[in-house]
Amino acid sequence: MNRLVKALSPLIITGAAITCAHAEATPVQQQLDVALYKDGHQIAMGTSIIKDEIVGKAPYAMRSGTEIGYGRCTKVGNATSLASDSVFVGLAIFIDPVVVDGTRAQLSVSVQDTEFVGKHEDGPADCGSETVSTKGLKVNKVIVDIADGQSIDVPLGDTHYRLALKLHNADL
Repeated sequence: MNRLVKALSPLIITGAAITCAHAEATPVQQQLDVALYKDGHQIAMGTSIIKDEIVGKAPYAMRSGTEIGYGRCTKVGNATSLASDSVFVGLAIFIDPVVVDGTRAQLSVSVQDTEFVGKHEDGPADCGSETVSTKGLKVNKVIVDIADGQSIDVPLGDTHYRLALKLHNADL
């Protein structure tokens, strides 16, 4: 019996050490709940892990809409250059975690809810370009601070819209 205890002691000690190390290094996952409202009605919602021990920081991105193409002409001297480009029209939310620790996060928030109004031409006759017109909400890089367990409304500058965020541990 004494030999058995001596033989198993290193295994038991190693197992206990691994268990203790695993218990101390519990990974923290910060989850962000997102809800966008227009005139009191929810038009978008989602949930994302914005920070964990394996991946690190990860943005929340949501996009629903279409790209509207247009042409641009530039003329320098006798040289004419044509290029195509596009403008996104629709609903988009992008939330970039700037700083995330176990108790709080600083987020950069961009929100767009636009619609296509039309396209018109401008410029000289021999080098005309197109311009895409849109209307609606377009907010870029609003910085907000949020604590773990807290819910906040992000100021969007338009009373028709409300963006609600909640940060919490993903295990809860």
